[in-house]
Amino acid sequence: MKRYAYYQPQSLDEAFGLMEKLVGIKESGDSLKLGSMTLWREVETNPFVTRSYPALAEAAGMVANPQIRNVATVGGNLCNAAPSADGAPPLMVMEAVLTLAGPHGARDVPISEFFQGPGKHCMGPGEVLTTITIPEMPRHTGMAFLKSGRVTQDIALSNVAVCVQMEGGICQKCRISAGAVGPVPLRLKAVEAFVEGKEITPELLLEIQDQASGEATPITDVRSTETYRRTVTGVMVKRALEQALKPVEEKSGSQDVSAREVAVPNADFSEPTVGHYDSPVRKRVRFHLNGQAVEAEVMSHKMLSNVLRETFEFTGTKEGCGQGECGACTVLVDGESVNSCLFPAFEVDGKTVTTIEGLVGEGNRLDPIQEAFVENGGVQCGFCTPGMVMSTKALLKQNAHPTEEEIRKGISGNLCRCTGYVQIVESIKNAAENRTANRRP
Repeated sequence: MKRYAYYQPQSLDEAFGLMEKLVGIKESGDSLKLGSMTLWREVETNPFVTRSYPALAEAAGMVANPQIRNVATVGGNLCNAAPSADGAPPLMVMEAVLTLAGPHGARDVPISEFFQGPGKHCMGPGEVLTTITIPEMPRHTGMAFLKSGRVTQDIALSNVAVCVQMEGGICQKCRISAGAVGPVPLRLKAVEAFVEGKEITPELLLEIQDQASGEATPITDVRSTETYRRTVTGVMVKRALEQALKPVEEKSGSQDVSAREVAVPNADFSEPTVGHYDSPVRKRVRFHLNGQAVEAEVMSHKMLSNVLRETFEFTGTKEGCGQGECGACTVLVDGESVNSCLFPAFEVDGKTVTTIEGLVGEGNRLDPIQEAFVENGGVQCGFCTPGMVMSTKALLKQNAHPTEEEIRKGISGNLCRCTGYVQIVESIKNAAENRTANRRP
């Protein structure tokens, strides 16, 4: 909000009152509505989204890392207007409509018209994105999302989404979108037209791969060459189509969704305030820290990691990168892992925060997860260990019996500079096994 100066609230309370109205997922029979402040974690784990809009759920699970998905919003991903935004391609192929609200009321914009260039979009002064509306998918529709990058947290070298509607073995409608291969997320319209009306055979898929490579318009930069991006995009379009064409259950009627209804508060934007604060805003926050009720006066620019280390002297929370990439600062907020270096301190008001110090039991007894790390050599220099342990705590709360793949995804937001991942994964496996064994009669 500060970056673009769309809406500068007079107080932090006003900002949070506004944000709460923009959170939610609602299925209304003929469409799915997402509030712009809905978290990617909520999209990733929502049963209805996973079942009926799997490409969106797949993309949600690939946004950054678990700590970021616990605080990052769908609207933020779109309004950043990065050509590589993981949320854009699935919404493009599902022909989502964005509702923008501002001083002159609300207007609907097809997502294909929203992006205007790298970091640019069509929102005017005082406008904000309030709602993303996705139409109901017809029967016999399949979809998929794929992403290419070196490691989990990397910005996509290319990402692709496809959505196909089949009838009698013939493609009735095809939508293909690719990100990071143009100045904006692209619809590959020539490829779409080529596919529609045809039976999608293995031979046709090879032709589609070649055409998709040709229609992409990537550049060469420090992360990849133009040639590589073209090649990868073509291959991913082919693979995404193969995945989308796998048998899918027919969908009919509306289904209940366990989520809050989305509100569109147009009136809240009648008199926007544009500008910058002359000085940081102060706010007194009250929350529970490691089981104790605490309070502190915090500045609007201070992050939770600053307050934990400087105000409360809980220095077990480390700060490495300061930009949400290393995970050394991971703590739990209301049981969910977050990067405290990116989490505004004023957001903890009324919440529960747990740091590595809060895991120690009576008599300074280590948490079973900490014991597993010690027993399995999951600690080397130790700098990343507090964050690793906290991410593990959140993972095992959500999934008591994770596979190795799920473990690696669960700690994908934590970097070990000593590259001791084998022992760390073994430590987490052991911790999960011990938890299960201890619960048996």
